[in-house]
Amino acid sequence: MEIKFVDAENADLLMLAAKLDEYYFEIVGEVHKRYAKYNDPHLFGCRAVVYIDGKAAGCGCWKRIDERSVEVKRIYVLPEYRRQGVASAVIGAVERDAAQHGYTHAILETARTTKDSAALYLKLGYRVMPYYGSPAGADNCLCFEKELDSAPEAELKFVDVTDADLAALVAELDVYFRAGWGEVAEKYKQYHALDGMACAVVAYIEGKPAACGCWRAYDPVTAEIKRMYVRPAYRRQGIAGKIVAALEQHAAANGCHRAVLETGADMPEAIAFYEKQGYRLVPNYGDFVDDDICVCMEKEISDGTMR
Repeated sequence: MEIKFVDAENADLLMLAAKLDEYYFEIVGEVHKRYAKYNDPHLFGCRAVVYIDGKAAGCGCWKRIDERSVEVKRIYVLPEYRRQGVASAVIGAVERDAAQHGYTHAILETARTTKDSAALYLKLGYRVMPYYGSPAGADNCLCFEKELDSAPEAELKFVDVTDADLAALVAELDVYFRAGWGEVAEKYKQYHALDGMACAVVAYIEGKPAACGCWRAYDPVTAEIKRMYVRPAYRRQGIAGKIVAALEQHAAANGCHRAVLETGADMPEAIAFYEKQGYRLVPNYGDFVDDDICVCMEKEISDGTMR
């Protein structure tokens, strides 16, 4: 199971949302049409799609209500993937994302006739609340609320390159790349050997390995950021940014004043993330010069900060 945060135009999200609309139309009929203007994906603060074996299985979103609260929206799982924990996983991801953005309270509504949905929300810690104005009307829906836990703090540990948790995280990253790039991923294995890394970091959430990153010497004054990976359940919690900062600080302390990295040209979220950390796109360097499937980025570092 993999959870991806997607944009409002994502085809899988739109397909799942259309299936959800069909489902609700069967339950409440024409009254469901009142919802259309409230369910535009562009209105949501996050949009998550769950994938199983590479296929879209379910979705969920959140929408800002006020400074404290979000409304959990568009929770749907295709029939063939139900009772496999998909709904719980996507709701958890949406809640964590909202908490990461500073919200502490979630509300939602579901049709009164969907007994399984109500039972799931109660199981996940929601409680019934008074009707809060759903377009379907109080006679047709049940409303729920829940206080959100603050996002757990990540503990960073510098580890040896033979560390078992680091190896497990890197193995998951390799599976991810093989699924997306196929045979091309094998070409890059020579650049990713852990025994060539100068530093490795593993992030732990509540004692569980959640993410990793490394750097290796590209030249005497340049650190190359490598093997960045965050497990799906822990994404969008600021962990990757903390790992990058730790790697930069370690590299700067070891005489580097420049950091470089490469990422997929077809991975706009990764590119945007690194730009947020202060990196800028540069012409592909070294072994990546002729590769159009990747882009290269760089940043001047000094004690882990921009010069």
